[in-house]
Amino acid sequence: MKSIHKKMREVINSSREMILANLSMLTQIPAQTFHESERTQFILERFTESGAPEVKTDPMHNATAFYNGKASRPTILMFSHMDNQFDQSIDQNITISEDRVYGAGVADDNIALAVLLTIPDIMEKMSLKLDCNLILLATTRFHGRGDFGGIRHFISNYSGKIDQVINLNGITLGSMNYFTRSRFRCDITCRLTSKSDASQVNITTGNAILTINEIVDSLLKIPLPKKPWTNMNIGMISGGERYSTPSREASIHLEALSEDDAIMDELKAEIESRVMDAAAKHGVQSTINFFGNLNKSELTSRDPLVRKSITTLGELGYTPHMEYGNSEIALPLSAGIPSVSLGITTGLGGSTQESYIDIPPICDGIMQILMILTG
Repeated sequence: MKSIHKKMREVINSSREMILANLSMLTQIPAQTFHESERTQFILERFTESGAPEVKTDPMHNATAFYNGKASRPTILMFSHMDNQFDQSIDQNITISEDRVYGAGVADDNIALAVLLTIPDIMEKMSLKLDCNLILLATTRFHGRGDFGGIRHFISNYSGKIDQVINLNGITLGSMNYFTRSRFRCDITCRLTSKSDASQVNITTGNAILTINEIVDSLLKIPLPKKPWTNMNIGMISGGERYSTPSREASIHLEALSEDDAIMDELKAEIESRVMDAAAKHGVQSTINFFGNLNKSELTSRDPLVRKSITTLGELGYTPHMEYGNSEIALPLSAGIPSVSLGITTGLGGSTQESYIDIPPICDGIMQILMILTG
């Protein structure tokens, strides 16, 4: 076994330039959520060039490659999302130094996607024949209103049986996740009902931003239980046109999480009530849109996939760190499929040029994947 692992490490280290080349080419193809088709085409071409079998796409522009193992062995789905949450106005060029790569989205999760693209080349170099069946999948519509649309479609429409799922995240190597909390997202918008020209509206006729401000104050006063743990985060506020004009429209975007599905129904009703009251008081029109609903799903540390992941990280010298993330494993977990999310390297996430990933740990990140597949 040690000799196999030694060969793995040698092949992975020799693939460094290919991984970075895939990363560089990916970042040159904008892939904002709902606009991923060009990146999908590139991924399909790379899968084909690397000799991956059964390469295809679907109506959601997911990209897949399927490796047939032994008939009696399980089918493992390994995937990462391909979309970025920012548009072309963000500088998407990357800077590669000896030990780091800097750039918007490089850690969230372009490096994971680059690794997924390189797995077929590494398997080819190793002449690695897996006993398990392996599906490599690059999904679309992860961020925001995408609402995990790519993986949702794949899980719902795949005709075969998926036995285990591994989700690749850019950061952080050593962290793993095998549970999801109950979740919903909510967009709240307030609009003035006055038909007069915006330049003629004065502060006495209303201001959508002031209404939204009152709504935020009210929502933050909602009592949330500590047990079961429940949290609400207001992540974005938008509105207004210019300095001299009261805002005709303003919005807030929030996410709620809980360890109890039932609490979320109560929380939705309370949010609706408080928004309607504030809107009526200020004489504005309000709309509330709930989406991104997920139920609590989880494995235990006794699950074979979880145990194997923990053992593998230990063999590589890492103390596994369990953490929650807004991960796509929510979909396969809710379908009863054992699933884990694993990090590839270390770094700093974000959509600025200060974001980065460390290059040296990527070898261990890929080692963990191959050791789980061949274990």
